[in-house]
Amino acid sequence: MGFFNFVKEAGEKLWDTVSDQNNTNQGEKLQAHIKNLGIPGADNVSVQAGVEGSVTVTGDTLTQEQKEKILVAVGNVAGIGVVNDAITTTAGTEASRYYTVKSGDTLSAISRAMYGTPNEYQRIFEANKPMLSHPDKIYPGQMLIIPHK
Repeated sequence: MGFFNFVKEAGEKLWDTVSDQNNTNQGEKLQAHIKNLGIPGADNVSVQAGVEGSVTVTGDTLTQEQKEKILVAVGNVAGIGVVNDAITTTAGTEASRYYTVKSGDTLSAISRAMYGTPNEYQRIFEANKPMLSHPDKIYPGQMLIIPHK
């Protein structure tokens, strides 16, 4: 099991943090969120909300790519600070790297920092679909998957 830290205040708002403190309800909303994104394998996982912005994602028979997309989609929700990874994968592919967006970042700048060239921004964009709808729509605090070349 691994842990992923996210910027708790950044991300998509799925609930009102003041009035929606029910962990079961939050887990169900996160589960619906990843299914609505259309991430393959979302039906094979379960999301349980814990205390103070932590969640645990469990499941099996997922590829490494599906696992990474699900974990990042769950973590990039406002109010989530820690995602506990309890997903087992079917193949032994190498895990991707991750990058937390800073103010002023662009996918080209991130590509330059991670790959040495700004021209690989499309690779980062594709790895983060469907969480990203456009290469210019990233925000500070968002965690992105950085696939290996």
